[in-house]
Amino acid sequence: MHTLNAVIYGATIAAAFVFAFWERKLKLQLTDEAVQPVKYVSDLGVLYDLKENLRRENFLSTLPPQAKIKYRVAVGLKFLFLAILFVEVIFLQQTK
Repeated sequence: MHTLNAVIYGATIAAAFVFAFWERKLKLQLTDEAVQPVKYVSDLGVLYDLKENLRRENFLSTLPPQAKIKYRVAVGLKFLFLAILFVEVIFLQQTK
């Protein structure tokens, strides 16, 4: 029984990670034109990374509708599998 639970949890976590990586890949692909390459060594710090991520987030709102839909599907599927994992943990813990 514990093995079956572990397999179910593992499959759900793996699916959530697949969609999380897909979301990250889409975000980087869709916002590459908004972010310029690093020019100075001083730009290689944590604050620059944070600023770059904020620029990417702001640029996502200006995307065409088709690209937004594709990105939102990836985000929605990631959260769906995280919610499924949450329900699985609650349900399968009660069936012991």
